[in-house]
Amino acid sequence: MCSPYFISRIGRAGWLSNLCFFMLITINKRDAHQSQLMGADTVKLCEMQGFPPRLENKRQSRVEANILGFKAEFAIARLFQIDPPTVNVLTDGGVDLWFDDIPIDVKTTNKEYGPLVFDNPDKFQAEIAVLVGQTEHENTLRVNGWMDRASFLSNSTPHDYGYGPRIKMEIDELRPIEQLWKGLMQRRFKND
Repeated sequence: MCSPYFISRIGRAGWLSNLCFFMLITINKRDAHQSQLMGADTVKLCEMQGFPPRLENKRQSRVEANILGFKAEFAIARLFQIDPPTVNVLTDGGVDLWFDDIPIDVKTTNKEYGPLVFDNPDKFQAEIAVLVGQTEHENTLRVNGWMDRASFLSNSTPHDYGYGPRIKMEIDELRPIEQLWKGLMQRRFKND
């Protein structure tokens, strides 16, 4: 599943355990600032409507989780040169970004090399999920790979993290991000 070494114009790339590809993307200050505002606004909007923000992680606030999520969405939007993320009041319907008519769910993990996790099969609503890991650098994110919905649902394994069963794939089971980028660009420019 892993790809050859490749250098991106917007990030750095390298090998993981001599087996798998990864990409680091550093978002700009404007996107980082916007992520801060959007993360806080999302939580405040939920609280104002009487919906307690859902978070099953005692090491991170809901605002911090939302900020990380928006940073990851900005990183992927810039990578694919698509519209940036927006604030959704109640739900995004499982879709964070759109590449033309293809819905993308950007999933984050607090671990740099954590797994791609969904609560259950119904939560994977997009056609594609992209996994982004947090790094020790505030505005640098690790793009760990991607998976289409059908492949994830047929190859994921159940796991209980202490708050109920989830389904997951480890990063070495994911497809390399440059494969997705190439496929999407070929699709977009197939008539050129």
